[in-house]
Amino acid sequence: MSIYQHFRQEEMPLIKSLESLADRAEQSYAPVLTPFLDPRGCYILSSIVGRYQELEVYFYGGHDGVERKRAMIAPTYYEMQEEDFELQWIEIKYADKFVSINHRNILGALMHLGFERDLLGDIIVGDKVQFVIAKHLTDYVTMQLTKLKGSKVTLIPIDAQQIVMQHELYTQRDTTVSSLRLDNIVSSLINKSRAIAKAHIEHEHVKVNHAVVTKPNFMVESEDLLSIKGYGRAKVMQIGDRTKKDKIRITFGTLFK
Repeated sequence: MSIYQHFRQEEMPLIKSLESLADRAEQSYAPVLTPFLDPRGCYILSSIVGRYQELEVYFYGGHDGVERKRAMIAPTYYEMQEEDFELQWIEIKYADKFVSINHRNILGALMHLGFERDLLGDIIVGDKVQFVIAKHLTDYVTMQLTKLKGSKVTLIPIDAQQIVMQHELYTQRDTTVSSLRLDNIVSSLINKSRAIAKAHIEHEHVKVNHAVVTKPNFMVESEDLLSIKGYGRAKVMQIGDRTKKDKIRITFGTLFK
């Protein structure tokens, strides 16, 4: 049975890229480091590596609580160390009494510098503003990113012990749905009609795995991250079996306002 039939057509480029990395690890019998992956990407990679008898996969994003992680595909003999993931945490110092910086400001500034999203991990905005990147980019970003929202900023590399994680506690919710269509899932999450859910989707208010999705018939799968404007975020934690009434059991984790 082909692994491709288990995933979405639009995921094929990612799948083929990850398969190529797994093939390289198998052929060289040496560890191979991936870019940053979102939870869905980590799930896909785990499925791929599970088909290789002599390989294992490890994930790390700088802290246990992060969503975006790099993966190491390695032979079973390999003893993994955190430094193998080549991560660097950066803290942004700025005049917080005069300017407010949010997640979008930081991501936009980094993209403007030419960063690829897969070289950037989690961005933490709270008492302190911190983010994690691929280590080889440290000098470049600290020299180039000197302003945010017109305000001078200083970027300081920090150790993992200095990370200030915002512990987001997902509220687990078990329910049943008639299908895994995005409009149906959004309807269940926000407790509104499918017509209202469809309008949210078509007006670009819904993201799946950080990308805007405008098709109400988009099929949601395990480990997907959903963001619904005005409500918050949700994670598909488990898709179960069907009930006697042919409903699908599903478990969400929600971070709703």
